[in-house]
Amino acid sequence: MSERLPFSSASRPSGAGTSSIEASSAGPLAALRRAWSAPRSPQAVVIVLSLWLLLTTNWALWLRLPHLDGYDGSLGVLLLRLLPLGFGGIVALLSFTAWSRGMKPLWIGLLLVAASAQYFMVAYGTVMDSGMVHNILQTDLRESSDLLNPKLLLQLLLVAGLPTAWLLRLRIQRARSLLHAAARMLALLAVAVALVAAAVFVSYRDLAPVVRNNLWMRHMLNPVSPVLSTLNAAFKPLLQPKRPFTSITAGAALGASYAAERKPPLFVIVVGETARAANWGLNGYERDTTPELARRQVLNWRNVTSCGTSTRESVPCMFSHLGRTGFYQAKADYDNLVDVLHAAGLAVLWIDNQAGCKGVCDRIPNASTADRLGTPDGKALCTPDGECLDGMLLSGIDERIAALPAERRERGVVLVMHEMGSHGPAYYKRSTPETKVFQPECLTNALSSCTREQVVNVYDNSIRYNDLFLSKTIDWLAGQQSHYQTGMIYMSDHGESLGEMGIYLHGMPYAMAPDEQKHIPMVAWLGNLAERTGVSERCVRGQLDVPLSHDNLYHTVLGLLDVRSPTYDKPLDALAACRS
Repeated sequence: MSERLPFSSASRPSGAGTSSIEASSAGPLAALRRAWSAPRSPQAVVIVLSLWLLLTTNWALWLRLPHLDGYDGSLGVLLLRLLPLGFGGIVALLSFTAWSRGMKPLWIGLLLVAASAQYFMVAYGTVMDSGMVHNILQTDLRESSDLLNPKLLLQLLLVAGLPTAWLLRLRIQRARSLLHAAARMLALLAVAVALVAAAVFVSYRDLAPVVRNNLWMRHMLNPVSPVLSTLNAAFKPLLQPKRPFTSITAGAALGASYAAERKPPLFVIVVGETARAANWGLNGYERDTTPELARRQVLNWRNVTSCGTSTRESVPCMFSHLGRTGFYQAKADYDNLVDVLHAAGLAVLWIDNQAGCKGVCDRIPNASTADRLGTPDGKALCTPDGECLDGMLLSGIDERIAALPAERRERGVVLVMHEMGSHGPAYYKRSTPETKVFQPECLTNALSSCTREQVVNVYDNSIRYNDLFLSKTIDWLAGQQSHYQTGMIYMSDHGESLGEMGIYLHGMPYAMAPDEQKHIPMVAWLGNLAERTGVSERCVRGQLDVPLSHDNLYHTVLGLLDVRSPTYDKPLDALAACRS
């Protein structure tokens, strides 16, 4: 006869209490586990994710609220006004993803985008507008690698890790039909829009002046701003009609000076990168960051502004004949300065040590420092991944010139050198041991983790290296004067923020960008080229405080080289008043 087990259900006394296992199944932990894994509608998922994103990926906005311009009210009240606006905005964006199938990868992608955007907005003080997205899309792999660091990976893990784990385990409830799913999605969108409208109606009188005085707030809601900016950057060119191309090279010709029997010009245009006027020794900076240029007694203009705050904007603009206002209002694409010089018959060559010429050199001969990675100079001045110091721009320069068409070289040579300059955040890569005179340096690309002194030191060292490179370029040009009339002009594409007001790097929208990102250095060494058009250096030195901008480059170069063009505008020629 078989025996019964002591704790079998048959032997349990009537009315006995539940076992410890059954009790635990009703505890808080079990309830949390059930809530974690219970099936959810896509609308519920969107609401949960929106709340998570509002609270965890908008610290760039929350941390800047105490530093608002023109607001002296309660920060707590301001935050209460902003929270429903932010929540409604995020729900409105994510409501378009409130479908039951195929949305998990998209939701996880949004989490990663929001986490990445928050890192850069907090660490560097940037805003994620369409201009910044364009800059990211036009950045090459070498520059992108400078932005990667453990803090970014930690941000991704903290912000995206927990909700990703939840989403991967979650079962999404299916709608009864496609029509039913669409109706629920539209209902969620309507509720979100109503919430935003109600929040605006209640708070408009108080919020409107705050936003007007702090335009950066329009670009800070995460992930709304990164997503909309990315969509704008991706689809706006596709939706807009293709811009017509209008050539301006007709009428370009060499001036009377070329008919005389004299040496041809050899002129170098150096497109600087991320040099700001505030840290330029020749401008009166407390540190001597430009000792070599000072020894060569270059012309240094002290009041110069850039066309934009990023390479993508400034480089095409500074080579344009239109000026900043005309450039941004133009309805067509045009040739630029190097095209006109080439059309006039000069030998023109663009040499790049950056992520491309942004379309400026597409119609002329061009080369890259990457062409010479295998040379002794390449092994000495470049990293294995192909990132080179600007000294590589002079590597093999005589051979590059010799490869240009002989008939053009006999008329004259124009070289454009596009620097890596002081491009951040890895400033420590932009100088050599001999130019690392300011210590200690910030030796990471996570600039906010360094002291202010370390960031300024490492940036100033990059300016010292740029000073050394420009001086070597001048010395090389001086050595060519037996065959050429030589000269050089240097102009930075934009400036840089080094932590002022918590902002680093560049690329802020122009209207709200600080002066540090727009006030740039500009120098010229005229050598014996001034003789061609009778420029008086003594006269020029008396006008170095006259305000200039990128608008002046096109016309100044044409005037200095005596190249005739219907597009030349004498009042914009910085040397015209000193030309006999």
